[in-house]
Amino acid sequence: MTEQLTVTAAVAEPMPIEPFDWLGRVLANFATAERAIGQLCLALELPVEKGPLSNLQNLCHRLERNSNKRCQTLLKRIERWRSLRPLRHLLAHASIMVVRDSAGNRFILTRHLPLDRYDVTPDKLWTEAECRELLRVASNDGRSISDQIRNLLLDSVAMAELKKPDPGSPACAGAGKSGVT
Repeated sequence: MTEQLTVTAAVAEPMPIEPFDWLGRVLANFATAERAIGQLCLALELPVEKGPLSNLQNLCHRLERNSNKRCQTLLKRIERWRSLRPLRHLLAHASIMVVRDSAGNRFILTRHLPLDRYDVTPDKLWTEAECRELLRVASNDGRSISDQIRNLLLDSVAMAELKKPDPGSPACAGAGKSGVT
């Protein structure tokens, strides 16, 4: 009657990733950041002729030259987000499937059809851990960039400073000329 029961903690294995849900969530988080960056470009009156990222380099230069801590933090996050753009492109144009190796391990395979005979875009085999990590990074970056831009848009002093054109830009080069030769 007084026997002691042995209790062991069960190791909880995470649910397997559903590939299309994972892909959609990753791309949605990338899009959240892109939408916020586009809003900031519009607020700074930067041209967006070819989409919200057409002036991303100019935006980054403006953030870089600004000493405001918010601008520097946002710049670092945007740089990390930008580093994943090739991966985002691959995922946006890939077909996906689940495969298993001989040991029964599950992987997600992204296959990219070649654009032409010279396209060497590789297929990629994703482990569950890599999928979870990419989703975590994309989610953090998307939410963080969106939140930081929302806060920056409310900071009138920082926005006024960011609206000033770069000193070396063509708009500034002609600003001091009177038109009289």
